[in-house]
Parts: sequence; C-alpha cells; structure tokens
Amino acid sequence: MGSDDDARALLRPDVPGTAAFGKFMRVLQAVADAPDDATVARLTRDTALPRPTVHRIAAALVAEGLLTDEDGALRLGPRLVSLAFRAFDGSLLRQAAREPLARLRDDLDETVHLAVPDFGEMVYIDKLESHRTVRMASRIGTRVSLHTSAVGKAWLATLPEAELASVLDRLALPARTPHSLTDRERLRRAIAETRERGHSLDLQENELDICCYGRALRGAGGRVLGCISVSLPRYRFESLPAETVLRAMRTCAEGVARVAGGGHPNAER
Repeated sequence: MGSDDDARALLRPDVPGTAAFGKFMRVLQAVADAPDDATVARLTRDTALPRPTVHRIAAALVAEGLLTDEDGALRLGPRLVSLAFRAFDGSLLRQAAREPLARLRDDLDETVHLAVPDFGEMVYIDKLESHRTVRMASRIGTRVSLHTSAVGKAWLATLPEAELASVLDRLALPARTPHSLTDRERLRRAIAETRERGHSLDLQENELDICCYGRALRGAGGRVLGCISVSLPRYRFESLPAETVLRAMRTCAEGVARVAGGGHPNAER
C-alpha cells in the first residue's frame, strides 16, 4: 500500500471480524482507481495481496454483480453502479426536488410523488399529500410496477429503443386493477404516446379510483434523474383541465433542472 493507504489504515478503527471485508474493499477500490481495465495481476501489485486471494475476491465480487469480468478485464459492475445511482437519486435528487415538489403540491392541492427506478420497479423517495380528505395508500418507500404507474411509464418512455425492448421483453405484467395494461403491445403503444406528448397517464391502472399524470425529470446533459407524478381521485381528474396540471408539472421539472444543473428542459420533454 502507498503512504495514503497506510495513513488510512492507522486512522481506521480495528473492528473485529472485518479484515476480510477490508481486503474486498481494497480490491474494489483498486479497480475503481485503475486508469484502464484492471487484471488480477495488476490488482495483486496494486493491493499487495496474494494473487490467490485477489483471484477469489474478484470472483466473489463478479458473482455479486459488483464487478464484471470480460476476458480477464475487470470493471465496476452494474450492481455497484446501481447502488451509486440510488445514493444520488435517493438523497441529492430529493433535496433538489423538495421545493419545486412542494410548489407543485400547493399549486394543485393534489398528492405528488417523486420516484426513481430500482431493479425493474419504481420506488417513491418522496411524497407530499394533498390537504384534501381523499388520501392515497402510498408512502415513501412504496414500490410500484413500471407498467401500471405513471412514474413507471414516464421512465420507460425515456429509454433508448433497444434498451426499452430488452426491458419490456423481461417485464412481467400482472394486473393491479381491471384497468392495468397486461398486453405488451398495448403497453408499447402507451409508451409511444407518452414520448409523443411528453407525459404519461395512469388511468386507474395501479389503484382504483385514482388517476395520475407523470413526467421524467432531467438534469445536466439531459440525464434522467427520476420521475414525478400528480395523483388525483378520478372525479377530480375528469374535472380539472389537463393543461393546468401539465403546466404546473413543467414548472416543477424546470425548478429541479435548475437545482440539478440541467438548465431549462424542453417544454414538453
């Protein structure tokens, strides 16, 4: 180890039973720090661990999805990237969206959600309730299906076509209500319509008598950060002009984009 590693080791408390974990972290950090593809030989040199130990650790990390192994070239894996994405979107995004989301709720006096994708579902990381008496059953941490929720369809509509096709091919389509889209082609059409108009709809597909509008949030470089939704009882959905809701959602998205470094998103995307 270098002098910086030695200094950290001296400062780190000696916790019984964590020596093996420390070796895993050294290997993982060495892969992350490598200027190009890491190999077992390189990691052995960089970590000063025995080659058999590095080989076992790398194999375990690959098995857990924390690394990938492409013909001996080791890179950070999809599970690690997903964890980092969730850390960003579960904390920084919530902070960036807090005031715009509160204004959205107050402008419409309807329940609003903030959600991020997580292993084939959407998870609500914030929820602000309407002041009205009708309340939704959802809460922070609730997971909703991609095909039945407005936030799910809004996120699906942001995917490149090849990635969308791959996701839809693997996606189970159970019915949450009699209105749920359980036919793959109907779902594809709904996603195409979402792309065309810039917002998604949930027409009692996730919860009876609840309808929702959804749209994606974008940051710097157009990166998709997550999605927002406005949820209304069916009778208010039918009486409140759609443009009133969509205008307030655009304002919210613009506010999040400014805080997240993305400037102003396109008016409808």
